[in-house]
Amino acid sequence: MNDDKEELLNELLQVLSRCYGSDKFSDLTIKLKNGVFNAHRLILYARGDNWSTTPLSQISSLNWEHIDAEISIAILKWVYTFEIDLPSNEEFVLNLMKNAGSFKLKNLCKICERKLIEFSCFDNCIKFYTIAGEIGATLLKNHCAGLISRNWSSFTAKDFKDTNAKWLYQLLKTNAEYPLHSAVKFQRLDLVEWHLNENKGEVAKIINQLDKDGNLPLGLALSDKQTPIAKILCEFKADVNAKDQNGWSLLQRAIQRGDDYSAEFLISHNADVFCVTPETLDTCLHLVCAHGESILSCDEPNGHFSPVGSFKNEISLDITNKMAHIAKILIEKGVDPSKKNAVGFTPLHVAIMTKNAKVFNILLEEESVDVNAKTAKGFPPLWYALYQTKHFDGESFAKKLLLKGAKADIVCSDKSETLLQLIILKNFENAALFLLEYIPSDVVNVNHMNKYGETALHLATIFGHTRLVLNLLKLGANVNIETISSKSTNFQNGDEYSGYKHTCLHYAIIQRQIKVLEVLINYHLENKTSKYSLDCNLKDSKGNTPLSLSIIQRFKEAIPLLLKGGADINVKNSEGLTVLHQAIINGLSDIAIFLLNNGADINLTTKDGLSPLHLSIDHHLPNVVDALCRHGVDMSVPNQRKQCPLWAALSSGQDDIALILVRNGVDTDAWGEGPEGCYQTLLHKAIDESSQHIAKFLIQNGCDLDTPRRPSPEGKGGDESHDGCTPLHLCCQWGLVDVVQTLLEHGAFINKTDSEGKSPLHLAIENQHKDIISLLLCHPSIDLTIRDKKGLTPFAAALTFRNNKAAQAILDKLPSAAEQFNNKGQNFLHVALQNNQVENVLFLLSIKVDVNSRVKDSTQTPPLHLAAAGGNEVLVRSLILSGAKVNEVDGYKQTALHIAASKGHAVVVSALLQNEALPDLCDTDGNNPLHIACKEGHLAVARVLLTESNLEADMINIKGHNPLHVLAIYGKENAAAICNLFIETISDFPLDKQDLDGNTALLLAYMKGKGNLCRCLVKAGACLGCMNRDGVTLFNYQVATKQLLTSLLDSLEREPPWSTGDICLECGNEFKFTMRRHHCRHCGRLLCHKCSELHTPIIKFNICRPTRVCEVCFEVIQGGAS
Repeated sequence: MNDDKEELLNELLQVLSRCYGSDKFSDLTIKLKNGVFNAHRLILYARGDNWSTTPLSQISSLNWEHIDAEISIAILKWVYTFEIDLPSNEEFVLNLMKNAGSFKLKNLCKICERKLIEFSCFDNCIKFYTIAGEIGATLLKNHCAGLISRNWSSFTAKDFKDTNAKWLYQLLKTNAEYPLHSAVKFQRLDLVEWHLNENKGEVAKIINQLDKDGNLPLGLALSDKQTPIAKILCEFKADVNAKDQNGWSLLQRAIQRGDDYSAEFLISHNADVFCVTPETLDTCLHLVCAHGESILSCDEPNGHFSPVGSFKNEISLDITNKMAHIAKILIEKGVDPSKKNAVGFTPLHVAIMTKNAKVFNILLEEESVDVNAKTAKGFPPLWYALYQTKHFDGESFAKKLLLKGAKADIVCSDKSETLLQLIILKNFENAALFLLEYIPSDVVNVNHMNKYGETALHLATIFGHTRLVLNLLKLGANVNIETISSKSTNFQNGDEYSGYKHTCLHYAIIQRQIKVLEVLINYHLENKTSKYSLDCNLKDSKGNTPLSLSIIQRFKEAIPLLLKGGADINVKNSEGLTVLHQAIINGLSDIAIFLLNNGADINLTTKDGLSPLHLSIDHHLPNVVDALCRHGVDMSVPNQRKQCPLWAALSSGQDDIALILVRNGVDTDAWGEGPEGCYQTLLHKAIDESSQHIAKFLIQNGCDLDTPRRPSPEGKGGDESHDGCTPLHLCCQWGLVDVVQTLLEHGAFINKTDSEGKSPLHLAIENQHKDIISLLLCHPSIDLTIRDKKGLTPFAAALTFRNNKAAQAILDKLPSAAEQFNNKGQNFLHVALQNNQVENVLFLLSIKVDVNSRVKDSTQTPPLHLAAAGGNEVLVRSLILSGAKVNEVDGYKQTALHIAASKGHAVVVSALLQNEALPDLCDTDGNNPLHIACKEGHLAVARVLLTESNLEADMINIKGHNPLHVLAIYGKENAAAICNLFIETISDFPLDKQDLDGNTALLLAYMKGKGNLCRCLVKAGACLGCMNRDGVTLFNYQVATKQLLTSLLDSLEREPPWSTGDICLECGNEFKFTMRRHHCRHCGRLLCHKCSELHTPIIKFNICRPTRVCEVCFEVIQGGAS
């Protein structure tokens, strides 16, 4: 059933669509603008019944000729087919919606609304909103209302000019925060009345309410010249004196913007004409005056500004004329033309500053106007009048003010400056000259001083106003007035000179105003009878006259003028400086020479004692130095550092000045105080300070070359004054090569000796200055045989200080130099060996000196002995290789082997033995090298002798001592070790051999208390029972304690050898036929029966049965057994 209905509906719709434009079944015609349309009542009725005021059933035609043809066709097509093609033409869609709305075709209206929403923008939203409201297009109306709200502040009165009051008022209430203000802005009197009538209860509040921009409704109406609205507002009691958020009234704002219409309207409606602006306190008349021919100037002296300058006005003659009319009205209403604002400006001040001639003339016409009124900072209207113009004819503000009674000599500013002084400070010379005509001729006014003590003449001098200076002088200005403060800020150049007590001359120099200086000086030279004569020698607070100040300021051109005016050329400032001193200090050579040529004193010194000559040297002014010399300056006077001029020049590197001094006859020696008060020349001083350049300069310019330093006339001076060192000696000490060469080139005496007999060559060698040595040796006059007080020739000195190169150079020049002997009888080889100077020795050997030359004294020591004593194997072998005799003996018949053995040099002993040294040669005491080694305790030497030679180890000396005896007598701590060496190397060494006194080595060692040696000998099998020729044995030798003997007996490990003899070694009885010989089986002594009657076993000897022993051994054995 539902499908049937749907099918029927579709078929009906298709029938309707086919009826569009067809006369089939047509029962109604519609007259269009361009023809007739055959319509169907049923179809139209289906869309609505608002096609005509008469029901469709009662009419046969409709008249649509008033509707655009395209609109009509679009409506009919939509009615029949539900189809509509909307073009991109907002006017077409808008008309379509209007007509669809008239036929109550809601669906078509909505289609149009949606399309118009797409078209809506800022430019058409108001129009769309109005039409939508008229036809009830809510959707479009709401959309446009939102768009208007978002752009509300951007709309102007022109946008709402034709808008329906009803719809616009709705927008006002919806969007405007201040509806009344908006109504006034849109210039809609109807809306203003509507709003005021609608809000009668709150009229007093809203009519005087400020909007967010601080505007009042009345102010807005007047600014747009909406007189009807303004009158309506006044009828509703709008306050004509209402103020904005800044406290400005409507009248003040109107005048500020140059609105004469508003101003007159307000004044005519009884606005307050006496009101003043907040903070600045400007009256309406001040504001009127601000509308001049130029923008308000802010150039007030000392940086003070007029509050009226808080706003700027466009230059408009029309506004100026209109405001002049308002000024008259205000004055007529009683506004005070001399009332001051917050900083003391009157309307007259402002009118002058803005060049408002019309208002200025109106104000001057008032009897009550004060033409001398000062601002808070003290500036009258005349100041601004003078400041604002360059012409002072009858129409000028300044001329009119003066004619009105303005004071020309009025004192202005907090610095007590007159109007004249202020004008000068602004560099307005013409204005100042104009003003002088109106200043009373009283001299006091011309010489008025500001708080710094500056007169108009001072200030005119600063700016170089020559005409003004001359006029002031003619009016009696005092050129000698001095300033009283150093805080003046009126100087114009950057290099400001501090201080005070400045005259105009000082100011002219500080500001470099040469023309002013000419006027000042020439005027007083031409007018010597004037009241105030010019004083060119007045000093400022720093003690500087104008002349000295010109030097400080390097103002050269001023100096001749000042001298012409009577300045004293030799006067000193507070620092004790004359102008000549100052010129030199400031490096002004030409000025200094000018001063010298004009009588400046060349002998005056500074507080520090510096003469002009020293100052010229210190500041490197060669031309001034030359000029001073030509004027006869003393060239010997020292400075505060005790430097003569020549030294001062040279020490500062000023050779050009030094040459000038030399050319003018300066003393190049200049004897003066040196170290410890001695006397020295400049050359000595230069060398002592290693100043080679200065030394060379002095030598080249004729100074004394050979004189040494000397005591002062008072006898002062340390070692330097007596050392006899010439400049050449000093140079050789300090290594000044260039100076040495210069000295030699200029004839310095090369062979002169000092107090120690040393020549310059000696000192050069001692100090290892090879370049100087070469220079000296190249000199043809060098004497290489000179000996110093120690007897050293230069060659000896070279070897002494290990300078082989110098020695070789000397030998090249003097081959015999190497064979010279000193006062000790030693030649250079001896000394070198004695001092173990390997390099020197090798050098001497290389030049083939005599290696067997003996020392010329009682020792007759050969070189090899000296080398052996030094223990240097290299030197020993080198001498032997060079031909030294190995077995040569000295004065004590000792060979080099003896010497090496005595010194303990085992390696040297070995080297000598390897080179066929004879080990058995004896000295004068009969000692061979082994005796010597044992005596000195040299174990290593003894080992070399015993193992590396075939010497006779038991050879005896003249005392009958073999080496072991010597060891026992003289042995050191290592004697036992040497003894062991003997026993190890010579198995059958005769340990019990006796000397000439019958002493064995053991007995001698026992008597010397050498326990270790005794034990070593006993252990080796030495006999304990031997007796010497004095009957002394180990057992009867008187010692403090028998402990050593006991320990020796106790240490016996085997039966010792038996002693022999004819007497009992205990009792001393001689053996006879009846008294047999016996021996102690423990110690081996020869005893009689009685002295050996004790018997005891000796277990350590493996003697188990009791056997015969002496009493001493018995006690030892028994003590050991217990």
